[in-house]
Amino acid sequence: MKNTTILLFLLMSSVTYAQDKSASDFNLPKSRLAVQGYDVVSYFNATPKEGSKSIQSSVSGVHYYFSSQKNKSLFDKNPNRYIPKYGGWCAYAMSRGDEVGINPEAYLIQNDSLYLFYRTRFTNTVTKWEKTPKVFHKKADTNWNQ
Repeated sequence: MKNTTILLFLLMSSVTYAQDKSASDFNLPKSRLAVQGYDVVSYFNATPKEGSKSIQSSVSGVHYYFSSQKNKSLFDKNPNRYIPKYGGWCAYAMSRGDEVGINPEAYLIQNDSLYLFYRTRFTNTVTKWEKTPKVFHKKADTNWNQ
């Protein structure tokens, strides 16, 4: 019974820790502006757009800009739907246990979630992710929740 109680406590502690990511875990500049100012809702319409400083919301100290009041309203109703996975770090890199910055125009919407990626002229981690997304997703989840 004692071992079961300890195991249950450890499991619950790790779940709580994984859910309690702070803004310091996110890919943010000193301004705490998410996704380099891109409108996170616009990704779900397949048209990533830069947001405006005059249309913004904040969640847990992280600032999000929007390209329209409509997008801000959608975000405000359900921010967890739109906040990028893995704190806005490159999803592919997270699957490898690394925190790598992103190109805000390199993204995928999968399982109704926003995944951001690193992309340069010579490297596109979106294409790597797309080869085996379930495998990378599982690895990235594990690394993010550590």
